[in-house]
Amino acid sequence: MNILAFGEVMLRFTVADKMMLEQNDNLRVTTVGTGVNLLSSLAHFGYNTSILTALPDNPIGKKAAADLRKLGISDKKLVYQGKSMGSFFVELGHGARPERVTYQDRLSSSFCETDVADYDFEKALSGIDIVHICGISLSLTESTRNAALKLAKEAHERNKIVCFDFNYRMSLNEDNTHEVMKKRYQEILQYVDVLFGSKRDLTDLLDYQETNETKLYEKFTHDYKINFFAGSKRVYRDGKKYFEGFLFHHDKIFESAPRELDILDRIGSGDAFASGVITGLLEKWDFVDTLEFAIANSVLAQASMNDTPIFEKQDVFNYIDSEGKNDLLR
Repeated sequence: MNILAFGEVMLRFTVADKMMLEQNDNLRVTTVGTGVNLLSSLAHFGYNTSILTALPDNPIGKKAAADLRKLGISDKKLVYQGKSMGSFFVELGHGARPERVTYQDRLSSSFCETDVADYDFEKALSGIDIVHICGISLSLTESTRNAALKLAKEAHERNKIVCFDFNYRMSLNEDNTHEVMKKRYQEILQYVDVLFGSKRDLTDLLDYQETNETKLYEKFTHDYKINFFAGSKRVYRDGKKYFEGFLFHHDKIFESAPRELDILDRIGSGDAFASGVITGLLEKWDFVDTLEFAIANSVLAQASMNDTPIFEKQDVFNYIDSEGKNDLLR
């Protein structure tokens, strides 16, 4: 199975030793992004993965491409142009102090400045079975928005499975009105088969009024002919954090059991969940098993450093079988 993702590749600078940025001069740089995170996980599950994006035509871009290859992601569909990549700093949380992310200017990156005409979508889709598009593309620039929409449309017309993640960020839309963003999402959703999001995406962004969760998902999936709608969330009970998810298909909602979290780095948890769901759908597992696998993959990812999950299927199965109690593998 061949999987293509479209989205921004970014540089992540992580502050060492769980210190705050102004306390520490040591930073670890890694290559991340929604598409990178998702594909890294799927590559480690045994699928062929490639990414469609733009990187700067300089040593920074070449370093990022090398990182992609190390994660098992093909760099054959990359576009090289421009001079910069978007980046962000991560201060790991501890105890009462939450994890903090500080973005640098990402709108001048190669990805954001690459025109839709610079991508060869026909070539990119050749031999591909599944396409994943990150919703952040709708919030960045006109170029990223047009590219995401064209890719979704062309993939749909070629009978590819189109996956889409809402990934709506208020901080990226200070200059966009609610109606503008609603229209952008409505436009691309008509081409989507598998969608990742939340109840709040439907009520707060798309203005659905239904309060009953099952009826809400039923109306939404019928409106846009969405085949699968899945999402995850954190819940707090008795002072503990848990992670759980849902999958809606053919007017029925399936829900996972919650799994307790012990968080080392929570960034990328939704991408790990999405890769688990996609795996379950590809393997034709029943939906309860699919959710259990997806939640377990995300819980493991949050107990590990960096955005990009690198667990194999057996790692996830071992965690499930041991109920998370096995703390030593020999």
